[in-house]
Amino acid sequence: MADALASGKTPDGGDGRQDAFVRSTFRLATWVNRNMRSVLVGAAGVAMVVVGVVYYTNFQASVRDQAASELATLRMAATDPELLIADLEAYVERFDGVAAANEGRLLLARTYLDTGRSVEAAQVASTITEASDRPVGLAGRTLLAAAQEASGDAETALATWEALGETARFAFQRREARASAARILASLGRLEEAETIFAAIAEEAAEEDPVEAGVYRLRLGELKARRADSG
Repeated sequence: MADALASGKTPDGGDGRQDAFVRSTFRLATWVNRNMRSVLVGAAGVAMVVVGVVYYTNFQASVRDQAASELATLRMAATDPELLIADLEAYVERFDGVAAANEGRLLLARTYLDTGRSVEAAQVASTITEASDRPVGLAGRTLLAAAQEASGDAETALATWEALGETARFAFQRREARASAARILASLGRLEEAETIFAAIAEEAAEEDPVEAGVYRLRLGELKARRADSG
């Protein structure tokens, strides 16, 4: 160390690190000074991106609020069904991509079905994008199956109920869907398959809700009696 000091060199240690930091800072300051225009342009670009993100977020929130408000108004409107259908069609088109649009589609499909337009009801209900384990998605699939059955497409309605019997969020919802599938099977004359379903869901429901299990056992008994009479 003495030799290093005698030769005028800074020994490895705190002073050396400080000198390195000073040199790095000086080089950075020199680079910034030489490239000030690029630095300013870059900073402006970052600021514009931040402002854009904030604006887009606020705009989307505003659209969601407006969609929810207008849908609430449509729900409360006591108007002619055909006028309501026209308003809902415009609403769905206007707010396509917003979560509330699925609720608008649900109300539109329900109105179609109530006015006897089951094909249109099924078409609209099939466009509801929310998953079936969510409230609007569940209601949408249920309405879709009802519309399919009302339009005379029992096989497609059966497939919809069977799928819902696997994907609904809660066990009782899955049982209700399977019971609807069994009802359609019975209407198609496939009584043994319907009995199998009712027996299974009655046993399953007995562990959670004896009253629900009793309803399914009653339907099972009716099917057995019907099959005995037909035999």
